Amino acid sequence: MEALPARAQPRATGELSRSLGLRLLSLLSIVLVWLLLSWLMGRTVVPGPLETVAFLAREHERGQLWLHIGITLWRVMVAFAITMALGVLIGVAVGASRTLDRLLEAWVVTGLAVPRILPLVVCYLLIGLNDTAAIVGLVIILVPQVVVQMREGIRAIDVKLVEMARALRRPRGQIWRQVVLPQLAPYLLGTARGALSLSWKMVVFAELLGRTSGVGYQINFYFQMFEMRGILAYGLAMTLVLAAVDLTMLALGERAFRWRRPVERVV
Repeated sequence: MEALPARAQPRATGELSRSLGLRLLSLLSIVLVWLLLSWLMGRTVVPGPLETVAFLAREHERGQLWLHIGITLWRVMVAFAITMALGVLIGVAVGASRTLDRLLEAWVVTGLAVPRILPLVVCYLLIGLNDTAAIVGLVIILVPQVVVQMREGIRAIDVKLVEMARALRRPRGQIWRQVVLPQLAPYLLGTARGALSLSWKMVVFAELLGRTSGVGYQINFYFQMFEMRGILAYGLAMTLVLAAVDLTMLALGERAFRWRRPVERVV
């Protein structure tokens, strides 16, 4: 690996420091808004960060915090994995075939338009109040979102590169690996981040509706107890866990696509 030129090293260090500073400023703004709301509305209505963290510490000592977070995280990952597998497969097929696109258009539009609570309630009634029903309902909700984004990703592929590869008589598998997938990868990463974000929100909602464990159940429990600290504490804990996962995906994406030009340099 070649070393950066002497002039480029200070510039790279400056850009890294600026990026880190902006991210810390963004995080600080969230904390300041939280403190402001707590001060305006009162700590009994909106507990501050210190009260919320103290409640989290108490839940950790009781052995409840990571138990419920683990259960919710497991449901999120199962729903996310099934959603991505089905959504990417169907989205790529629909994007590559106009016939299949028209055939499944009504299903996709219906999936996007139906209220998100409906599949969960229907699955709970048909299958029962269990994890299988929750995950099936979540997959029904999430798959259309992934299908649409992957379909647009397939349509955005540079057809000239594919035609050139075919003219050079490259095998179909090699064309997919070396021409199609590199162009599709940014869409895949963006879709995965969006699906993960929506997955955990809907999992918590499903737990609140019909499960007896998980972060959603705990939020519902503390809601019935009128304990705002518990609601904020479990919401904060799950947000931090999923934010760490999302930032990891973002960092991997930035590393994988570091060859791409930043937007400000293009415009």
